[in-house]
Amino acid sequence: MSIFYEKIFPEETKQLFHCMQQLDKETDFMLYLPGERVYQEKKLKHFIQTTQENGILLGVKYQNQIIGFISAQTSKLAKVKHTGYLVIGVQKKFQKSGIATKLFEKLFTWARNKGIHRLELTVITANLPAIRLYEKLGFQKEGLKKDAIYMNNRYYDEFYMAKLLNEKR
Repeated sequence: MSIFYEKIFPEETKQLFHCMQQLDKETDFMLYLPGERVYQEKKLKHFIQTTQENGILLGVKYQNQIIGFISAQTSKLAKVKHTGYLVIGVQKKFQKSGIATKLFEKLFTWARNKGIHRLELTVITANLPAIRLYEKLGFQKEGLKKDAIYMNNRYYDEFYMAKLLNEKR
């Protein structure tokens, strides 16, 4: 199986959208509900461009289709430019094969090369496989967002998690 880990470019908006749409159908743990995400080419192109300018957007490609991604968005503001906020998603049939770990490894290399010191994310507390992965990769729980997500007729909490790179104080 030939899998490629590459930057996603603006001309790949439809592929990225289809990947995101598939993730929305497969899991409750992405932000959008199935059918809630609307394809708006200009907005998605802008998202890809600004993420690549102020961070990174890596895709996992299999048979010329994007089957997963990781993004790190950073700020140009001096006080927080050392921080990247992460989002990751890998389609269900490709999970548990090391793809997410490989995406994180590539992201960690990029972050260190860019002088990023802190990587952070949020995760629904019921998403135990993701929490185990993040902890295995060195992320630590830093806080709890009570009732942050409403789905399936109830509220869910989210953990704030972060990993410090090149830890120096």
